[in-house]
Parts: sequence; C-alpha cells; structure tokens
Amino acid sequence: MDQTAQIAAFLQQHLRQRRVAAAQVQHLRTGGEPGEHLSPEFPVGRPVVAGKAAGAGMQDAAGPVTGPSLGPLPAGRGGLRLRERFRHGQTDPRSCRLDPAPRSILPVMTRTDAPSRPVQAIDELEASKLRRLMRRAESYRSAGQDEAAADALQRALGVRPDHVPALLMLARLHLDHERHGPARAAIMRALGGHLESPRVALDLIHMLNQLSESGLMAEVAKQLPPPLWDSATSLTELAQELALAGVLAPARVFARAALERDPNHPPALAMNATLDVFHGDLAAAAEHGERCLRFVPDDPGTHWLLSRLRLPEPQRRIPRIEKALARNPRPEDQAYLGYALHNELHELGDYDRAWHALESACRAKLATLHYRRNDADALFDALLGWQPEELIREDGCDDPGLIPVFVIGLHRSGTTLAERILTGHSRVAAGGETYDIRAALRRASGLHFSSELDLRVVQARHALDYRAIGESYLRGMAWRTGGKPIVSDKLPSNYYNVGFIARAMPRARFIHLNRDPLDVGLSSLRTLFSHACPYSYDQLDYVAHWRNYRRLMEHWRRLLPDRILDVDYDALVNDPSGQAARMAAFCGLEFEPAMVDIDRRDDAVSTASSVMMREGIRRDRGHLWERYRQHLQPMISALAGGGQAGI
Repeated sequence: MDQTAQIAAFLQQHLRQRRVAAAQVQHLRTGGEPGEHLSPEFPVGRPVVAGKAAGAGMQDAAGPVTGPSLGPLPAGRGGLRLRERFRHGQTDPRSCRLDPAPRSILPVMTRTDAPSRPVQAIDELEASKLRRLMRRAESYRSAGQDEAAADALQRALGVRPDHVPALLMLARLHLDHERHGPARAAIMRALGGHLESPRVALDLIHMLNQLSESGLMAEVAKQLPPPLWDSATSLTELAQELALAGVLAPARVFARAALERDPNHPPALAMNATLDVFHGDLAAAAEHGERCLRFVPDDPGTHWLLSRLRLPEPQRRIPRIEKALARNPRPEDQAYLGYALHNELHELGDYDRAWHALESACRAKLATLHYRRNDADALFDALLGWQPEELIREDGCDDPGLIPVFVIGLHRSGTTLAERILTGHSRVAAGGETYDIRAALRRASGLHFSSELDLRVVQARHALDYRAIGESYLRGMAWRTGGKPIVSDKLPSNYYNVGFIARAMPRARFIHLNRDPLDVGLSSLRTLFSHACPYSYDQLDYVAHWRNYRRLMEHWRRLLPDRILDVDYDALVNDPSGQAARMAAFCGLEFEPAMVDIDRRDDAVSTASSVMMREGIRRDRGHLWERYRQHLQPMISALAGGGQAGI
C-alpha cells in the first residue's frame, strides 16, 4: 500500500532531517558540544548500527509466487533468546533469526524438498574477509562500478550465504538495472538470514515494503515488538515503514513506543502527528506537531501537516511559515512550506495571497519532477489498444473466495468517500490505497518501474501470466480482509490498469467516480503529492491528462460495460443512501444503513482526504473553484475548448 501520496512524501523526505535534530538534542543532553558533527544514522548515546535502506521491486527469478493466503509466522522455541540478543545489539551471525515461516508464506525462500540448513558459523579470519568484501562492494557501487560491486557481493555470499546486508545490497544493484527477478529472489533469501542489528532489520523491512509485502512486514513487526528495539529512532523508522505499507495499527504502536522511549524525539513526534491524523485524533496531531516544531522550528513537513488540520487562528501560524520559507531555499522545502502557507491563507479567506502562495509552491514542486506530457500521451495511446478478445480469454484467477472491488477515478474525485461508504458494509473489508496491482505487474513482467504503469508493460501484455497476476494480488490482499468475502482497493490511478485487472481477476468489479473537472482540477492543484499526479501542478498539463483519462474510461466502458459502475460525486454527497444502495447492489449485497454513517467510524484513513473524512459527508466542496475563478482562466478556457458542458 502506498502507501498515500501526501503523507508518504512527508515521511520519506523529512525523517532524515528530523533525525539530525534528534541527534543534536540527544548530543546536548549528554554533554556534547553544540555544532559538533553528528550523523543521523548514529545518534549519540545509542548503539551504533550500520547500513542504509534503498528501494526494491517485485519479481521472483523462478517465476510468480503461488500458494495459499498469508498466515501468521509461528513462534519458534528459540524466539525469545534470539530476540533478547537482537535487543542488546549483539552482532554474532546467529544473534537474531526470524521465527521460521510456513513454506506457503515464503515459497521462494527454499525448495519444499530442501533439508533445513544449520546456522553457518564463521571464524574471525572469514569475518574479516567478509567485512573487506562488503567495504569493497560499497566503494564500487559508490563509484558506479556495478559489475565489480556485484562480484564482490557474490564473493561475500560465498563466505556467508545468508548474509543479509550483502543480499540486500545485491537486490538494490539488480533494481538499479530494472531486474526484478534476481532482486526479489535476493530479498526473499534475506528473510531466512540473520538480523545482526536493528539497522539490518530496518533495511530488510524497507525492502519488503518496496515489494508490497505488507503482510510479511506486519508479521516481522509482530516477532520483533517495541521493547526489543534499540532506540526511538529505530522505532520511528519502523513505524514509518509500516504506515507507508498501510499497516496502520502496528505503526501507531511503534510510534507511541518511540515517544515513551524519548518524549522529546522530533521524528517520533512528527510520526505520531501523522498517525494521529490517520486515526482521526486531530487534537493530538496538533499537539504532537507543535511539540516537534519546538525542536525543529523550520521543519517543512510539520508546518504542512499542521496546515491541513484547519486549526483556528491561521494568522498566528502564517508569519512563522513565511520565516521558514525565507530560510529553506531547497525546492522540496519550498513546496511543503508554500503549500502550508496556501492552506493557512485559504482558511483565512485571503484568496489572492493564497493563490500566489500556491503558484510558488507548484513551481517549486515542478522543479523536482521530470514530467513529460508526450510520455503520458504515449501510455494512454497504448492502453487504448486493448481489444475485446483480450478480455474474454479465461486465463485469469477465478477465485470465488475473495472478490476485489476497485474504486477508481482521478485523484480528488471522491474515491475516499466512496470507499468509506462501501466498506461500511459488514461484508466488505477496507483495503485502502495499495500498489499491489503494480507489484503484481512488476513481478509478472520482470520490470522495475516507479510510475503507476510503464509503457513497456503495456506493450508486453500478451506475454504475461494473468493467472499468476491474479493469484499473487489476491494472496497479498488476503491479510487485509479480516475474513470478509469482498475487499476494496482504492488506488484512484488503477484506471490505467483496468484491462490487466479485468483479465487477471474475472470477478473483479470497478466503481468509477465522476466529478466536475474544475473541482477536481483545483483540488489537485491544492494537493501536494509525492510521486503521484505529476500533471497536477500545471493547469494545462491537468487538462491534457483529464482528456486522456476521459478517453480511456470511455474505452474501458465499451469493453467492460457490466463490470464498471459510474458514480457521480454530486449525487453521492446529496443522496448518499441512494448511491450506497447502488454500490451495494453492484457488489451483490443488500444496502445497510451503517454504510453512510462514516463520521461514526474510528478506523484509520490514510489518504489525502483523511482530515475531511472525520467531518462526515460534506456537501460544501463543490464549486470551490469559483473563489479562484480569475486565476483558473487557463484551465477554464482549455476545458471549455474541449467541449466541457457547464463551464
């Protein structure tokens, strides 16, 4: 699950900055001198651990993963002893090994007929050789000599075949070259290795996150509960990874444990503020955010988070945001702070100044992106090549045990509200926003790609194993269902993937949200995403994308008329019970009144609409663009030129 775009960007971009501040605070508390250099990876007074996490993708060299749904990792007899060594930071190669998992959970780790292998002990001479090889691999990789780095890592694995840092670095090398098969195989091998320190465990969890293995992440976290971790920093980083994967309840447990470990730890305060927002505790979010700013007054992410809470007296926060803007010239920081300033000015009702702040923030964000409209056009054109005969082939996974319902539409079109209503039904589980379809396509194609979909995957679609795509997706979603027969997947941009999904899972259904394009356009402009929606920071880029999206949805409707239900946003907010009944019937269910009582539910919401969902079904969000009409003339004119009615 992406993990959500706004919060993911906040977590990923600024945690390192907060770790520096936390290290300085701890350094001063323990008698250090101000200004002394500190690495955020090695805060003073904590056990020293090595290594950094990096990205990964999904692909098993031996083919797609198959097997039953994810189950719990059983507690092994030696688990407590191993965990105690983990807690105290021992680095013996036998110091921490995860309790063994059933082969159905990790089918690529070992052959089913392979005998178990005892822990490999190495002497000091071999350990010294291993350290030299790892340093050599790191040097080669830093110099861009990837083949030499891979050779050094293979030699290191010859010394210790289950050496987790070597396996993870090898996986990163493969991913640098878009090779999912070997990368995924290395990461799965690492699951059977020995966790020599909390840093190695965090690296492994991060890589599992990049594989969208959220269920395994949850089980690893269960095996290594908060008391076993070495510092508030490690606990916060683990909470971050779990939150990005949509494992929100355990994430909050680890975030709270970090604050118990160090009540004034800025990263822990920021992480708790984020999870407070997800869980609807906005007062706690404000309190944790303000405490974080006491230690890191200019932190862009925290200013941005607080601006989303719509707190009273925005005029008190505007001057400090303006001061932070003057002291943070980096484009990424300017984007966060610019959006924070826009939000506060918007709440104040100063719409001209709010617009100018938004324009500056969009320019700053665009400076960090590499969006090209021609590339987007090519992807849409390729998707329009899907033919009816491709979707009637019975080569997918026809599993009646779990039916996925994909809630799709442009970002900011009402998909969160629609999912909240749908999952208020007693037989529908809330899957949230996940990138599990992208993960399944990466695995099937063997290609590492970071966008929602890659043109090369579309062009290679005839060679994909659609049964494997469906099986891997359903298995990955099973842990989210709580035993319910229907699960939602609310990643809006799955409108790209309708063809792949429909063929891979013939029982899948799609609920598509329609909303006024001007409302969506302004809401998108006012939303700070991470990697999602790179078209949304320029009015004409948005209109071009909207036209392509409309063409694509018309194409999908022609191909799959019985599997797509269109829901109008205005109808949804004005007649929620009627639209809820339509959605329930579309899924083969009876309407339940609890579906529309979304303000009474306390489950987490980790999307860009997480704050608004706590206010119930609002009817005042339409035509907000009227307040910015004079500034939106490029968008208004372009949409009118395309024949958009009512503008």
